[in-house]
Amino acid sequence: MAKTRFFRIAVEGGTTDGRVIERAWIEQMAAGYNTLTYTASINCEHIRGYSPDAPFNSYGTVAAVKSEEVELTINGKKEMRLALLAQLDPNDQLLTVNRAKQKLFTSCEISPNFGGTGKAGLVGLAITDNPASLGTEMLEFASKAGAANPFSARKQDAANVITAASEAEIVLEGDGTDPSSLFASIRGMFDAFTAKMAAPGKSAETPPGTPPANTPANDNDLAGFARQIGDTVTNAISTYARVNDAAVKKIGDDLAALTGRLSSTETPNAPLRKLSTGGGTTVVTDC
Repeated sequence: MAKTRFFRIAVEGGTTDGRVIERAWIEQMAAGYNTLTYTASINCEHIRGYSPDAPFNSYGTVAAVKSEEVELTINGKKEMRLALLAQLDPNDQLLTVNRAKQKLFTSCEISPNFGGTGKAGLVGLAITDNPASLGTEMLEFASKAGAANPFSARKQDAANVITAASEAEIVLEGDGTDPSSLFASIRGMFDAFTAKMAAPGKSAETPPGTPPANTPANDNDLAGFARQIGDTVTNAISTYARVNDAAVKKIGDDLAALTGRLSSTETPNAPLRKLSTGGGTTVVTDC
């Protein structure tokens, strides 16, 4: 299945238990995340179920992470902070939930001492539709709750931290190609035209004594470009039309052949009509 685009899942700063995500943690997670070593899975509300059935089963995995400086408005002031961005490998269940406008936010779980390495690692990612509870109101409540922190039971390890929720943009990433050669042709044509417009053009050489053409100074052969578009579209449409016509003709030929075979085939197990042997040689009349 296609992977998502990278989007923010954590920012250096506050967590749900009153601690602070250190900038170094973001850098270490971005540099050390490797699915061959450990793959962080996606769950619902930080609850890891044992059953493969919804809603507390897996919603996919985290394919990759990276760090990036982002600008945030905090208390009315703009600040630059280091963020952790993730690329997800979602399953159909996550895509269905997201399209239904549910669980639109994410909150990740960080192990400050991942695998005993002394460095931070990403160990899980939750989807949630309660950003205020996880990110704002619960942040203050949980920091005062101490041992009664409502998220303690949801962590893989008591030393782990759960981040404030960030809005997720679960958009599948394209493979970089267009779905048809028509679009690919047009895109290539536009790329060529853009390159031509960007590069200084060279005027064509003309024989000595030829009067200069009455061409406007800003003429960049737009008429020729328009003809090229028309030719490309026409050729592409003709190509697809030929393919479709051939497919339709084949269906018609196959149907005609099948109809012919069925019309000349006797119905199985049907009683046979007695053969007609014709009349005798005597002509009988009623006069």
